[in-house]
Formats: sequence, structure tokens, C-alpha cells
Amino acid sequence: MSGRPLAMPSPWFILLCLPVVACGPCFAAEIPPAYLDPASEPAAMLGDYHFFLDAKKQIPNTRVVPFDLNTPHFADYAHLRRFLWLPEGTSIVYHEKEDLEYPVGAVLIITISYLHDLRDPALGEDIIETRLFIHRKQGWQGAQYNWNKETTEARLSVTGTSAEVSWVHYDGSNRSHTFLAPNSNQCKQCHEFGGKQVPLGPTKADRINRVFHYADGAENQLSRWSKIGYLTGSPKNPDDAPRMPVWDDPSTGSVHERARAYLEMNCSSCHRPEGIAYTSGLDLTFAQQTPVRYGVFKAPVAAGRGVGNGRFAIEPGRPDRSFLVHRLRSTDPGVRMPIVGRGLQHEEGVALIEQWIAQMQFTEMAQAQVQADRQGFFRIFGSNDSPENESRPIALESKE
Repeated sequence: MSGRPLAMPSPWFILLCLPVVACGPCFAAEIPPAYLDPASEPAAMLGDYHFFLDAKKQIPNTRVVPFDLNTPHFADYAHLRRFLWLPEGTSIVYHEKEDLEYPVGAVLIITISYLHDLRDPALGEDIIETRLFIHRKQGWQGAQYNWNKETTEARLSVTGTSAEVSWVHYDGSNRSHTFLAPNSNQCKQCHEFGGKQVPLGPTKADRINRVFHYADGAENQLSRWSKIGYLTGSPKNPDDAPRMPVWDDPSTGSVHERARAYLEMNCSSCHRPEGIAYTSGLDLTFAQQTPVRYGVFKAPVAAGRGVGNGRFAIEPGRPDRSFLVHRLRSTDPGVRMPIVGRGLQHEEGVALIEQWIAQMQFTEMAQAQVQADRQGFFRIFGSNDSPENESRPIALESKE
């Protein structure tokens, strides 16, 4: 879960009836196999698909495979469980750098809940909703299902939902929040590229190239998916595949690498060439290597409250004057980023971004900016920048 160090698997992993392994007599005689017809509209009730043997414990049915991401997105300290189901005889095609190719009929499943105590998952949780992303012939389609209080049934919803939640935080303090699930139109703000909806999580190999604690032991997810026929073309050795750092695990990457991974998973759905916020000139994808493109000395395209007291998205060495940090800190709907799916500040995530900016130098760019300021120029890169200019060299520009 986002916001805490890596920990031992929670008890639901231990209870997990592993997909493609005999589940035993406890559930198999009672629950039919999971099935979804991608040609049909989403069912009114989630239970019609039989994705779970035990919904309250989130124990998946046969062929429903649990997985996790190296760096997940922040969702107001909610606990996120992810699953994958594929129709019989289909598999995902591996690509090293490009998006994975999911077959028609693939279903990505994410259940959102709040743990009673973030320090100890065994103390229980409140399950709020389960979201599906269904790969139909004409493209991906999302469907949201809201659970009742007893977690016995989940009903299809297009209007979103809200829930009053509370928990004990990592520091032992009591927290509370009104969790807001976006409606179908709001989902499009992050999930729609070029007029088509797409999933955002396990779309690339580097995001899922990690170890997962299955009931029969720990195994790399790429290896497990290949073993059970869910993935074809993947390297036999997962070390030969790309791997995204875990944002809060220093053993997986430098501060720079982990900060870029965090921005990729929390911001790049909009701030990328295909995203709705690309007019800002920011490209926050993990692959972007040009500093000004991911915000260094990048002036805003428009002034306003979102800028705060900052001149640049990132001012090296000065997180307090970087409006990227200002927007990540804010909970004001007119300022915060991302706009949808976050109402709270991710304290731990913001701390990582502040650490990253504080240790930046970019000496030559800084000297050029100082020279520009002394000569009365407004910026190196500023409000007239456009996404098409991402390859241009650093140069001083006048206000005129």
C-alpha cells in the first residue's frame, strides 16, 4: 500500500487459494468458476462474475490472480488490492518498453478498502468498492461496484460514491476522511487518451516486475504469469526485464529514480504527450530524460493559485519555491494535483519529492537562469513554451 515501508504480507495472502492450483473443498463446490463475457454490458451485481470465493476476505476464485505494482498511486491512504482474470486460452503479450498487449476479455480488478490500523492489517478493514477494467473488442471499459456494509454484495454504479472512513495512522494518530469515488465522467480525466479509455496500472512490464507473496511462496510476478500461461514472450530471468523502483524503498533506486517513479504513477496520466494536461509543457513520465520537460526551471503556462509563490515547477534546491510541490501539498480542489482521486495530502510522497528537489543542483541551468534574471530576462523556459519544443537547447529569452 502506498505510504508505508515494505512489510510482511497481510493475512489475506496467507488465506489465499492460489489461482490455477486446487482450491480444496472449502469453496470449490459452492462457487462457479469466474467468467465475464466482454461482449455484454457490465452486470448489475459484481457477484455475477464470481471473481471472489470470499468477498469479505477478498479471496480470489480460480484463475483470478492477485498482483501488485512496484509503485502504486496514492488514493487517500486507502488499501488497494489488485487482481487479473483472463479468459481460457488467452494470454498477455510481453513488450520490454511498449505497453503490454492484453487480450480481449481481460479484466483488471481493484478493490478499495480502509484498514482499521495501517500498522496492522490483521485488525480488519472496511471494503468500499471494487472497480473493473474490461478489455472489450472496441476497447477498455470501466465499471464501478459499491459494496454494502456487510460486504455481501456490490452493485454497479455510474455516479460514484462517498464513504466516511477512519483509521489509525502509521504514527498512531487517529485519522478520518470522506472518501470520494469518482463518477464515470471523472474517471475519463485520467483514463482517457485520444478518445479511448485505458488502464493505468499494470500496462508496462517495469511496473509489475516484482516479487509477490503467494500462498505457496514468494515469486516474481512476470515469472508466475508466464508459468500459468497468462504472459507470453517474457524473459526467463526477470532481471532481464525492466523494473520500476519502489517509491518508498531506497534499496530499489536512488532518490531521483524513486521520485520519478512516484510522479509517473501519480501525475503522468495527465502530464504526458497523450494526456489532457500536456499543454502545460510538463512530461512527468518515468522515461522523460530532459530536465526542463519534467519541470526543472520550467515556468508555468499561466499564472494563478496553482503556482503559489513559485516561478518554476521545480527550482533546484528550493522545494519551498517549486509549484510542483505546492500542488502536491494542497488539498484545495482548484490547486491540488492530481485533481481527481485525491483529497488528502500524501505526506510521505510529498516528503520524497521535497527531498529530491532539495538535493538537485543543475549548476549550468541555474547559472543561466541567474544570468537571465540579471539581464532583465524573464526566464530560460517559460510561458511561451510548447510541447513541440522539448528538444530545443537552453537559451535565454526576453520578455518581448
